[in-house]
Amino acid sequence: MSKTRLVIPLGAIEDTDGAAVGAKALSLARINHVGLSVPAGFCVPGSAYRSHLDCSGITPKIQAALSEFENGKSQNKQAILCRIREAVVEASISQALRKEIARHYEMLRANRLGVRSSATAEDLPGHSFAGLHDTYLGIGSIDECMEAIKKCWASLWTERAYEYRQKNSFDHLKVNMAVIVQSLVAADASGVIFTADPATGRKDRIVIESCFGLGNALVSGKVTPDRFVINKKNLRAISRTISEKRIKSVPDGHGSVKEQAVPPERISAPSIDKSMARKLAKLARRLDAEFGCPQDIEWALRGRKIYLLQSRPITALPLPKSWEDLQVWTNANTGEVIPDVVTPFAWSVIQTLLDEVFDRTLGLVGIKRGNNPLFGMVAGRIYFNVNTLIGVRKQFPRGRLWDLNKLFGGEQAKMYRLGQICISDEEIPRLRFSLGKLMLNMPGLVIRILLYRPRKGQRMIAELADKIYESQEMDITTMSEQDLAKHLVGQISDLRSHLADVRHGAIYAMIGMGAFLMLDKVCRKWFGEDASTFANRLLAGVGDMDSARAGQDLWRLTLKAHEIAGIEQLILEGDNWAKTREKISKLQRAGEFLARWDEFMRRHGHHCRGEIEPYNARWRETPDYVLGLVRSYIRCIGDTEPIEEYEKCAEQSRQLQVQCRRRLKNPVRRWSFNYLLNHAQRGCAFRENSKSHLSRVVANWRRMLLELGGRLNSKAILRNPDDIFFLRFDEVEPVTEGRAAFDVRQVVAARRTEYWHNRSIKPPSVVVGKFNPDNYTPQVVDTDARVLSGLAVSPGAVTGKARVILRADSDQRVLAGEILVAPFTDPGWTPYFIPAAAIVMDQGGLLSHGSIIAREYGIPAVVNVGPATRIIRTGQTIQVDGDRGVVRILA
Repeated sequence: MSKTRLVIPLGAIEDTDGAAVGAKALSLARINHVGLSVPAGFCVPGSAYRSHLDCSGITPKIQAALSEFENGKSQNKQAILCRIREAVVEASISQALRKEIARHYEMLRANRLGVRSSATAEDLPGHSFAGLHDTYLGIGSIDECMEAIKKCWASLWTERAYEYRQKNSFDHLKVNMAVIVQSLVAADASGVIFTADPATGRKDRIVIESCFGLGNALVSGKVTPDRFVINKKNLRAISRTISEKRIKSVPDGHGSVKEQAVPPERISAPSIDKSMARKLAKLARRLDAEFGCPQDIEWALRGRKIYLLQSRPITALPLPKSWEDLQVWTNANTGEVIPDVVTPFAWSVIQTLLDEVFDRTLGLVGIKRGNNPLFGMVAGRIYFNVNTLIGVRKQFPRGRLWDLNKLFGGEQAKMYRLGQICISDEEIPRLRFSLGKLMLNMPGLVIRILLYRPRKGQRMIAELADKIYESQEMDITTMSEQDLAKHLVGQISDLRSHLADVRHGAIYAMIGMGAFLMLDKVCRKWFGEDASTFANRLLAGVGDMDSARAGQDLWRLTLKAHEIAGIEQLILEGDNWAKTREKISKLQRAGEFLARWDEFMRRHGHHCRGEIEPYNARWRETPDYVLGLVRSYIRCIGDTEPIEEYEKCAEQSRQLQVQCRRRLKNPVRRWSFNYLLNHAQRGCAFRENSKSHLSRVVANWRRMLLELGGRLNSKAILRNPDDIFFLRFDEVEPVTEGRAAFDVRQVVAARRTEYWHNRSIKPPSVVVGKFNPDNYTPQVVDTDARVLSGLAVSPGAVTGKARVILRADSDQRVLAGEILVAPFTDPGWTPYFIPAAAIVMDQGGLLSHGSIIAREYGIPAVVNVGPATRIIRTGQTIQVDGDRGVVRILA
């Protein structure tokens, strides 16, 4: 290149011009040379920038400023850099350069231009200046062009650019700024292409991200792009994710861009079609070979013509990921049912039971899971494996995994839409599917579904209850340690066989869940726009639900204390239950209250927070906790009438049922409505009662474990009686019989240490890859947010004071009329619902425990609100809209 040339057309740039024009301009020239489309343009080389500084007397000012910075004399670096930028922009471009720029400007004959920085030190090995320097779009006159060129020069002296060079030991005075001026493509779509997967480091993939309009909305993060992952070798699509794109960027005519709304009908439409994605991938593969290393390519599409705007090396690819790194885990549902770190005993039992239930159920439809995990451990907690769940879903052509998000809650669907979870087809396990087995099982499965009646489920629950009560009455104190251990293991095996009988429990549960989803759909379809909350309202006041009855029975127990003279006062004195009971026993009619108390403990004493974990003490073991609840209820008498409100809600539900039937003139629709309603109502009751009886089983295991642990402790086999919870269930018999193949005390001590360490960790709801607590940074929460969105699960709108409670086993209580804000709820939380005016939960879905109980009680509820407990504070006035799924912080 001749040194006298002040402006260089992009097509005239040669490989030897890199130091003058910068990496960005040089890459455009190379793209142009291989015959690919680049918008016409020219480059103002870095020498023009240097001449501008020298002729305007700015260079000495920069040298003085750098000297001040180096000696630490400057107190206001930001202000000095700002003055340098102002000086660069205010100085006039030399007449000769201005004339040459104007000549090339006229030759472009473009309506609008883009003016881009091209620093001569950009994209050196190991470094990338991407995004540090300015770009101006929509330039429409020669004066605007001159001004934009100077602003690009000035962007070398932003604080961000200065600090980057300083950190990476660049000589500030040796870095020049070239500027590229090009015709602006009025893009229909634009985006980036990576010729290696930047997330996984895999070089056999091409990743395309695209959006409508100019690419600024994508780069700024204001739009979640569509994402295509393509096999580099054969250009076949591996995965395709289409996002909601509500805005696009367009030139504003003043050197910048503006946001414009995308028409509603195009928000969820793909920004490019499959054939265009393949064409882009083919061009990218060609550039990858041309440059000899993975590239980050910017592109724009006008009609069907592709323009390449930039190509730079990907400077920091991660190492290829292992199998563990590619797995995605979610605590949807498990975070409510089993909220805490599990003990080795609990994990070994749950693992065995879930394996059996899921494999038998999947086997009914011809699917074999193989060695692909359905669940695993994250910091001692149980999480579902999303990869395997997607693998199961893919066996059903019309199946949608993210319907599970609506049913059970979780953040996986939201993260998937935002591109924070990217699971390609290659990362989804290939499950074995047998069409023959499906065809063989299908007739019997269909017949069982058609002949199923809710009373069969009720009969099954009753039979299970009889067995549990029989086991609870056994006098285990007369059994030897060996017999007790065998009996415990036998009970676990019996439950495994019972749950694995998919002809009963699993089918009934699935029918109930399916009926509820179908009821919601038919209500919206048959009853119009006003039916958005019908399904939730129709499932209020169902009755015959053990966990809901627990809260009501506790309220009735409180009313009995209020009714009998003297008892209420004794309870309010604040003594523990032993002393309070002794005092109550001396009063007239004491027997009525104490009999009611004992009956409550017999029917509901198996509940507690995290009741699937046998390590947790039950209500019957913690009477002081239950007494505290009664004490708080006494203070609510007169301010709330939960039983009356429940009956009123149930009556409103019955009236709505009648109205729905009247509106359905078609007898087939009326029959379908009745069928779905009956199965949805009974299905929810079946699910809750099944869980309640499972909790009774676990409580009985706890009773046996504590008895056995005490005996092993007395024999010095265990240091503490509760050490037994740190044995796996298949280790209990060998330890009891003295044939354990390990040092029992040493192993238990190590497991206890790990258990309490995990208790100190709080992993996120969704984990991508292997969770490392040392590298984990909790999600940043916008504590200034005033409107929170979630899933509407129980209708109604309420305004009241918030009561944020993080654990159901704490001393905090909900006062009458307050709104309970909790991380999740399980049966141990039910008593907190009784005085509450509304419920807000971080987690949860339509079939979560808290959602079912809120509907049953007729309490407005919004769940899956995300970090509600981290934003809302106790005492704030909030509004809960259980119709729209919105929570507003008012004061």
